[in-house]
Amino acid sequence: VFTSSRMSSFHRHMKTHTSEKPHLCHLCLKTFRTATLLRNHVNTHTGTRPYKCSDCNMAFVTSGELVRHRRYKHTHEKPFKCSMCKYASVEASKLKRHVRSHTGERPFQCCQCSYASRDTYKLKRHMRTHSGKGSGAEVLALKASFKKLLFIGTVKVQR
Repeated sequence: VFTSSRMSSFHRHMKTHTSEKPHLCHLCLKTFRTATLLRNHVNTHTGTRPYKCSDCNMAFVTSGELVRHRRYKHTHEKPFKCSMCKYASVEASKLKRHVRSHTGERPFQCCQCSYASRDTYKLKRHMRTHSGKGSGAEVLALKASFKKLLFIGTVKVQR
């Protein structure tokens, strides 16, 4: 249940329940729910990073990215705490995924079999079993072999 003392916050929240995206990026034609989301998106095109870290030379497109950076790199603050154990996280999304280890919830369902996962990464990894592309470890091994071949080829050419 969403509550807010400000009507503008309530209206912004209500927009999350509609598919309406009236704000259009003039560079790539992608649409967004809010002007703020559009502005942040345009900044990714232009390379503008208005949110500067006061502790180092890093800069970010969004204020949320800056907050997350500061927690990981400088303050080490973990404000998202599990009510069932001592786990704490920098990000709300990581706490939400962690809580599923207590509840057993597996909301990410494979559309081709009965497999379900606690997070999208594990579902994507699982989906490779249906595509025939192999496991993540197999893909990494192939990439490493390919890089090795490129390096060997480069060395031979230089002699």
